[in-house]
Amino acid sequence: MICTVDWLCCASPTTRENVGPVRAHMFENLEQDSKLRGRVVLALQKAILEIFNATDWKEIGYKAGQIDYIRGHSRLLRSLSWGDDDYGSCVFQAIEFLLNDDVENLQCFLENEKAASWLWSNNSALMREIGLKPEGLAPTFVPPTLSARDVVERALKDTEALLATSGATSGVDRVHTSLHGYFLSQCEAVGITVEKDATITSLYKSLRKSHPSLNGGGHWSAEIDRILKSFSSVLDTLNQLRNHASVAHANENLLSEVDAELVCNASRTILHYLDRKLQ
Repeated sequence: MICTVDWLCCASPTTRENVGPVRAHMFENLEQDSKLRGRVVLALQKAILEIFNATDWKEIGYKAGQIDYIRGHSRLLRSLSWGDDDYGSCVFQAIEFLLNDDVENLQCFLENEKAASWLWSNNSALMREIGLKPEGLAPTFVPPTLSARDVVERALKDTEALLATSGATSGVDRVHTSLHGYFLSQCEAVGITVEKDATITSLYKSLRKSHPSLNGGGHWSAEIDRILKSFSSVLDTLNQLRNHASVAHANENLLSEVDAELVCNASRTILHYLDRKLQ
C-alpha cells in the first residue's frame, strides 16, 4: 500500500538548520506547496525508472539509514530485476517511505549523480523552482563529440550535477577529471605524443606548444600566449587543491564554497576557450 502521509511535515526544524540556507529554503518551498511536492515526487519516480539499478537503491538505503527497508521490501528489488509491471508502484512506495521517515532523505536522491543528471537534463525548470540554482557559476560547458572519450562527457555531466546539488566544493574533483580527459583526447586527436601518466599541467603545456590551432599567429598572438601561459599556474593549483582541499580524498580542510566556485569557474573558462579554439 502506498503511504500518503504529508512527508514534508516530518522534518525537524533543528535538523534543518544544519542543511544550509539553500536546502532549508528548498524544504520550506515544498512544505508550502502540495502541488510542487507532488511534481517533485513524480519527477523523481520517472528518473528512478529510467536510470536506477539495484546498486543505486542500496546506496540510497545506506545513506538514509534504511538499508533494511530497501533489502526487505517484498517487491522493490525483485520487480526491478525481473522488469515487472508493478515496479513503478514500488518506486512510489519507497520514495514516500524514505521521505516520511525524514524529509532530508530527499538529499540522498539528489546526491545520486545519475538521478541529478537526469533531473537537470529532463526537468531543469522544476529543479530551479524548488531552489536548486547553481548561482555564481560560469555557463554550462557543452562537451565536443569525442567518440573515444565518452568518459570525458560523463565527467562533465557529473560536474554539472554536483555543482547543482552538492555545491562547488564537490565539483572540484570532477572538473579536474573533465579537464584532464579533455586535454588528453585533444592531444591524441592531432597526434601529440604524451606520457601515459601525464599530469593535467603537462598535457596543457603540450597542447599549448604543439596544437596547430594554438600556433596560428595573429596580431595579438603574443599577448594571448601570455594569458594561456598564466593558465598553467591555474591548472597546477587546481591539481593541488583537488588532492588536498576537495572531496576527492579524505581532507579535513576543504575549500569554502566561494573559493571552490572560483576554482570551477577558472577551470571551465579554459574549457570554453579551448573548445571553440580547437574546433
